[in-house]
This record gives sequence, C-alpha cells and structure tokens, in this order.
Amino acid sequence: MDDRDMAAFTHNSDEPHDERSLAQRWDEDGYLLLRGFFDPLRIRRINDLVDRLWDERRDTNSNLVIDVGLNTAQHHRIRFHDAPDKSRTSPHKINDLYLNYEEIRQVVLDQELTRIIGQLLQGTPLVINTLNFELGSQQDDHVDTFYMPPRKQNCMLATWIALEPVSIEAGPIRYYPRSHKIPPYLFSHGKTNAIASELPGFYEYMARELESRRIDPRVFTAEAGDLFIWHAQLLHGGTPIKDAAKTRRSLVTHYFRKAEYRHLFWRLKKVHENGYFYKRPHQAPS
Repeated sequence: MDDRDMAAFTHNSDEPHDERSLAQRWDEDGYLLLRGFFDPLRIRRINDLVDRLWDERRDTNSNLVIDVGLNTAQHHRIRFHDAPDKSRTSPHKINDLYLNYEEIRQVVLDQELTRIIGQLLQGTPLVINTLNFELGSQQDDHVDTFYMPPRKQNCMLATWIALEPVSIEAGPIRYYPRSHKIPPYLFSHGKTNAIASELPGFYEYMARELESRRIDPRVFTAEAGDLFIWHAQLLHGGTPIKDAAKTRRSLVTHYFRKAEYRHLFWRLKKVHENGYFYKRPHQAPS
C-alpha cells in the first residue's frame, strides 16, 4: 500500500489529532472513519430512492427481497412487494439494491472511494452485496467472515454510509479497534464460516483475546455522509435501540477483490476501470 497515495485523502478520523496516514490507521486499527465523505445531494438521492421504492412496491412485481423481524424469532426474508407497512417501523434490511439501481452503484463504486478500497485490498474492488437499513440492526458482535469469507484471506472489507445523523439512542455501530489482529477463530469444519451451535466457543475465545489485548469497544455516532470502512476480521455489531422513534438510515456494502473472481467473468460488471459489481440473481425468500 502506498502511503504517498493515501496521504491525498484528508478526511478527519474519529481522533481529530491523529497524524497517522490512512494506511497506518487501517493496518493498525482495522478501520477508517472518514467524516463528511459524501455530499448531501448524493445522500438525498439514496433516501429518495428508498422512499420511492416503499411507496411504489405494490405496483411492481419486483425481485427485491427484504429481511424483516431482524434479531427476533420472527426474522425471515420475503419479497419486498409483499412487505406490510409495519415492516418499515421495526428493524429490517433491504437486500442488494445495487443489482437494480444505478443510484446505488454510483455511490458504492464512487471513484474516490474505490481508489481507497483498491489500495486497502491491493486490487480492484468488486461489490458483492448491499444492505439498506432504516433502523439500528442490534446485531450481535460478529466478524463478516462468518457469512461471506473471501477466496483469499483478508481480501474483503465493508463500508457503512450514514444516510442521516445517527445518535446514541438510535442503536449505532459498536466496533473493537485492532480486533482484526486476533487470529481468526476456526469452527469445527476448519473454516471461519459460523456454525450456530459453536458460537459460544467463538465468544469465549474473543472475550479472552479482547481482555488480553486490552481492547474496548467504541460506538460510532455519525452525521449524514460519514463513511466507516472496516476489515473483514474486525469485530463489530449493533448497539441496542434506546428510542424506537429514532431512525438510523444507512447503506452497508461488502467488497471482494475482482482478481479472485475472474473465472466468473460473465458476472463481473464494469462501472469504471477501478470498480466492478457482481451480477447475480436476488436471494430467494426464506
């Protein structure tokens, strides 16, 4: 990674007097927090798109899917056009808008953003999914390789874009700086893919490692346009929602490195020279 290139980006981190380059912050902390990365107009376009999709969902036979009842026994995935109105007032996520909408692709494959991601991954970024939230996820602490391990270790990262101001009452992100340096926990099949019955072992392991390394969690409150980038092995989750009336609109994107997926060339769609997305069918309802 070339520190001279990374020095061109001057966005503030969560530590105003931190003089380290973005490359150093990434290597040492496992995340980057870039305040005010996206301008209000681009944020408004995404929010307008989501509002329009909710308003018009009954009128189209869309292939979009939504997860409703997040972190409850009622959690399941349904077609977005079948989602009842009440789904929008409880934790949910709309999956993979990037597959259908240029407005999403233009943001998640923004030229400056993909330049940063390309240097962090040391290769061309490939969008593999997007998740739109309007409320806090309240998700348990986890690492993303539970669900989508890359073909090559550490060649994945995620971004979180604030689509509105996020207060502590809205259930913001919780993350553990430097936890990406903890050796990955391997489940009984020898991989990082989570096995639900073995998760207690993972949490016992992480608790010991966090204590021995003196790692404490931080919480990310945000303003619209703020950008958070995290390493595939960074431990993170969602804090509890303290005020049910508080929303937390956000856009999450996961990226692999294009080089590992060249054999699936027919699925790799080019937006620009340094940014691609993975074209695939939408997930099936559960």
